[in-house]
Amino acid sequence: MKKSLLKLSGFAFICATTFISCGSTPKPVTPAPVTPDPVRKVEEPKEDEIDKVLVVDWTDRALGEVSAPTWLKNMRRGNSDTFKELWSIPSERVVKISMATGKTEATAQALSRAGFAYTQAAELNQKVIGRVGQGLNDAGQLEALFVAASETKAEMAGLREETGFYQKIRTINADTKAKSEKYVYYTVYSMSKETWDALCKKYLMDLMGGADLETETQKKIGALFSEMKEDADKKDLKQQAEEEAAYKAQIARLEAERAKANADAAKANAETAKTAAKAKEMSAQEAQTKAAAEEARDLSEFLL
Repeated sequence: MKKSLLKLSGFAFICATTFISCGSTPKPVTPAPVTPDPVRKVEEPKEDEIDKVLVVDWTDRALGEVSAPTWLKNMRRGNSDTFKELWSIPSERVVKISMATGKTEATAQALSRAGFAYTQAAELNQKVIGRVGQGLNDAGQLEALFVAASETKAEMAGLREETGFYQKIRTINADTKAKSEKYVYYTVYSMSKETWDALCKKYLMDLMGGADLETETQKKIGALFSEMKEDADKKDLKQQAEEEAAYKAQIARLEAERAKANADAAKANAETAKTAAKAKEMSAQEAQTKAAAEEARDLSEFLL
């Protein structure tokens, strides 16, 4: 009987390991001391590098009204004193402004009126997140507060429309020199102090009841009520800047926490995938080893 020798094949396995960078923080480098320059100026863009914006028409232009009256500038900064004086509005009434843009004056006016409640909700949102969010160290609580404050609506009632003002804006692109135009409409409302207080109270109560917030957070939100009553329609530029800075800082913090959570989740998923691949590889290796052993056994039996 002719015997033929069976040749056992060896198996080579190459395991490729994928390394995932998690953005390790580099060691800080201490900069060389620099003498501060109190008159250091920020370089301004050249005139031909920025779009040119012109107000080409506005309310009562034919009557000598200026394109950006002082009362409007002050209202946009949160101070209604000049407006109250010019319109003979009692000091105890709260005055608020809403603005919107559109392709026509009528469209901008309609959007300005319709968006007034949204504008006031955004103002309250900024105050809540800016003030209460500073004391939240837990990312989940800040997330819950942000979502609740963003979704809570300000239902406006008892308003009196005092006046409106439009501007027709022409923009000339710095690169292409193309022209575009739009209308901006400002609507000014007033309300009694009692109405504003009721609105703030309802907003805060809806906020506290509409999110899974800890008791301490709810207490901080409730404490804002008296503060909102005090500065209902008058802010100085410093206070407004501080509120906006605090709001932006909290949102930046929230986004950073989200980014970290996403990075951690991606890392965990990668590790899981790596483990699964390794297990699959080991299973394949075990199967090949088993097959080789069976082949060796068959050969042994054949030779014997």
